[in-house]
Amino acid sequence: MISSARVLRADNGAEVLCDELHRTVERPVVWSMDERNRLVARQLSSVNSGGLRETFKLRLASGRVLDATADSSFLTIDGWRRLGGLETGARVAIPRRAPEPLNTQRMVDDEVILLAHMIGDGSCIKRQPIRYASIDEENLRAVANAAKHFGVTAKRGEYAAAKVTTLRLPAPYHLTHGRRNPIAAWLDGLGLFDKRSYDKFVPAEVFAAPNDQVALFLRHLWATDGCVKWDRKGKQGRIYYASTSERLTNDVRQLLLRLRISSRAYRVYQGAHRDIWHLQISGVNNQLRFLRLVDVHGEKFFDVREVRMNLAGVTSNDNVDTVPRQVWGVARQALTEQRITQRAFADAMQTKFCGSTMWRHSPSRRRLHRAAAILDNQALHDLTTNDVFWDKVVEIKAIGQREAFHLSVEGADNFVAQGICVRSAI
Repeated sequence: MISSARVLRADNGAEVLCDELHRTVERPVVWSMDERNRLVARQLSSVNSGGLRETFKLRLASGRVLDATADSSFLTIDGWRRLGGLETGARVAIPRRAPEPLNTQRMVDDEVILLAHMIGDGSCIKRQPIRYASIDEENLRAVANAAKHFGVTAKRGEYAAAKVTTLRLPAPYHLTHGRRNPIAAWLDGLGLFDKRSYDKFVPAEVFAAPNDQVALFLRHLWATDGCVKWDRKGKQGRIYYASTSERLTNDVRQLLLRLRISSRAYRVYQGAHRDIWHLQISGVNNQLRFLRLVDVHGEKFFDVREVRMNLAGVTSNDNVDTVPRQVWGVARQALTEQRITQRAFADAMQTKFCGSTMWRHSPSRRRLHRAAAILDNQALHDLTTNDVFWDKVVEIKAIGQREAFHLSVEGADNFVAQGICVRSAI
């Protein structure tokens, strides 16, 4: 791994830079895949520098990106394969969920709510008043109420030309003798003071919070720059979050995985303006899970209900979450061992027998689960219940030399970096 890669910690749920791990003596517990491809917590034992190495950028269809050396390995349906042996179109493992941290730390709900809104539509810049702007009365009310936790009374200002209402959040006392606005001091402690929209991120304290507070944070964050609407023409739900901060986009995606909600990130080019990152939630079951577990605060509450009502009449597409077609090799071997003909297997699968055609397509988890039951095959069953989503490689590009590190993990030597299952080597 290179210095900028972020490794997922199991103790507090946050990500940590490889470079930081190397500079400190800290060796935290990280998430790792076991032999059945389920996430388990394992101790990081060592981080060693390998010097400057030729590095490649690996980009997946989900929008995940990782810079790694050619001898770093990635989990495929056929086992671990080095990056140098991967091609575009290959499918590699990413976690389909992020477990709750081993050591959760609850936040004050008012802080969770205010933090979400300040990240989305707030401003806390040096030598400027702390402000929050919105056209949603419910959001304005939520921020004003949450600010009271800090003893702050919001001051309302109407800007008719901009069609927006602004809340100033002044200190409840004179700012003399080094005293600071309590909200400014709080945001500074979280690393968010004096951050522009493109520099914002989710602080470690949110990742350490239990899942119910993660959902609360996302509910209020989505009320700012999130979108939930029903596309009448396309007859589908549109759910996404937009930000000029790539790191914030990746952080939100990681939080969604805590609730078993998958997403895809992509860049929207804006020409002369700063590019925007969209984090898209697609698939009927995936969207329904978001609408049920997260919901959205404020006026978008009604959009959520409309989308939920319309999705109730839409059939989900199982082909979104498939297992690489090489898995059929396990099924065919089982057929041979059990002396079951392919025609009899097709009948049991309740599908039309088309010779070798059935082996050419990647099966959905539901379809593979049926095959595992028919063949009473544990290996196939594990592939339907494990913690892996099989993402597709869309680009491998050389980016020059970078400082590389080798991370050793007790018991498996694999970990999750940038949302991808990986083994490092030097």
